[in-house]
Amino acid sequence: MPMNTNNESGEKTNFLSTLLGIYVISIGVGLPLVFRHYYFDILLFKYYYYCFCTIAMIVLVAAYFIISRAKNNDFSVKDIRNIWEKLSLIDLFVLIYWLIAIVSTLNSDYLYEAFWGNEGRFTGLFLISWYVLSYFCVSRFWNYKSWYLELMLVAGVLVCLFGITDYFKLDIFNFKVNMIPEQKDIFTSTIGNINTYTAYVGIIAAISTVLYAKENRIKQMICYYICMIISFFAIIMGVSDNAYLSLMALFGILPLFLFRDNMGIRRYLIIVASFFSVLQCIDWINNKLSSQVLGIDGAFKIVIGFRYLHLLVAFLWLLILIWYIFGLKAKNRSKDHGNIMIYIWFGIMGVVLLFVLYILYDCNIAGHASRYSSVSNYLVINDDWGTHRGYIWRNGLECFSKLTLWKKLIGYGPETFGILILRATANNKYNELFDSAHNEYLHMLITVGILGLVSYMFFLLSFIKRCFSFKKNYYLIAIAFAIICYSAQAFVNLNLPIATPIFWLLLGMGSTKSILEQDITKV
Repeated sequence: MPMNTNNESGEKTNFLSTLLGIYVISIGVGLPLVFRHYYFDILLFKYYYYCFCTIAMIVLVAAYFIISRAKNNDFSVKDIRNIWEKLSLIDLFVLIYWLIAIVSTLNSDYLYEAFWGNEGRFTGLFLISWYVLSYFCVSRFWNYKSWYLELMLVAGVLVCLFGITDYFKLDIFNFKVNMIPEQKDIFTSTIGNINTYTAYVGIIAAISTVLYAKENRIKQMICYYICMIISFFAIIMGVSDNAYLSLMALFGILPLFLFRDNMGIRRYLIIVASFFSVLQCIDWINNKLSSQVLGIDGAFKIVIGFRYLHLLVAFLWLLILIWYIFGLKAKNRSKDHGNIMIYIWFGIMGVVLLFVLYILYDCNIAGHASRYSSVSNYLVINDDWGTHRGYIWRNGLECFSKLTLWKKLIGYGPETFGILILRATANNKYNELFDSAHNEYLHMLITVGILGLVSYMFFLLSFIKRCFSFKKNYYLIAIAFAIICYSAQAFVNLNLPIATPIFWLLLGMGSTKSILEQDITKV
């Protein structure tokens, strides 16, 4: 009898892990690559694709449990109790977020729109529910293998390479043939809008960079390095300002993970040198092929235009070479520094933060914006800031302040931002309609309220904290950095069922028991 139970358990595990493995590939690999009528319905088609794959997976999982229970005539209240007892704190936060979204929808003045999200970008209760349910299915039933993450990297590299060709105005797959000229430059690769594209590429850059930083196997290390370089080219050539936040998060937080020993510090220097080398290569490309490329704008243009960039690149590689030569002679090449270097880095970040705050004060309060003419567009926070994001945020907060206390707690309803702000921004000077806050956290504050935003933030922070408690499992750390980079750019971007499903998939992948128990030495 016990043998039969073990066989049934094994069949259950194999079926569910296979089903979830197919699902992970369908979303992690398939979603970034699929399209139908090029850019003309790319958001709608990817939304349908994600919903179809997710609903099909959940229906099959549910059907399997119902059939297996019916076959054994085993329906017990204990199952519900066992499920509840196995919930982690992270799971509880995501359930609270989902519950608040449900309450917000039911209390919304626009229940239909809040459920379907049709007045915005489809992130209504319907889509939020599939995000949450897929998170639980992946985290409970998927059997982690590192090659899944690597396969997602391959798909990401293909997306990046296509995006890079768009920077050269090649349009190799004729995606832009029937587009109006004014819109051709703001859509790229198989993702669509450049903001969504760089949000996705930021995830790929984070994963490949962390895996390269900690990999010791030569072949794998070379592959990760190539992926990292391609993603650096792609995120810069994506020509979107949200890339700055992803890269700042990556380069700013990575030392907290790497600066414990000499090897980690050296890898970080190589990553930094490689990034500046990519910038230098793009500068050469822009100079030689100025009429054949889109060109770089914004903050990257300032760095690329730095007169001594080539000398900085040469200095960094020379420093790495000297360190490597002396490291070969050293007896203890992987000296453990403990937390000393990390504390030093914290100090550097603190000084940089104070410096940035002072500049913001100097520009916006003291009125000395003219001192920073080259970057004043980024420093002066007004209605025009961030392609009218300042105007959207101001009006959004004003509308939120007028809501009742109950509405402030639970929100106006998922994806109803555009409805709430419509009257306040009617006949605006930009002649635009605003259906999103272009800031995921502000958007969430207004649509699912303070309770929804707080539960969501605790969910993310708890997830990242748990990932960093597994310091030797660098696949888990890579997922954590992907979440961090996406979350950073979300301050100026919007939630779309193109890159966001990858984000939720990674949250599920990083919460599965098999990755948390992974012995990295046996990978």
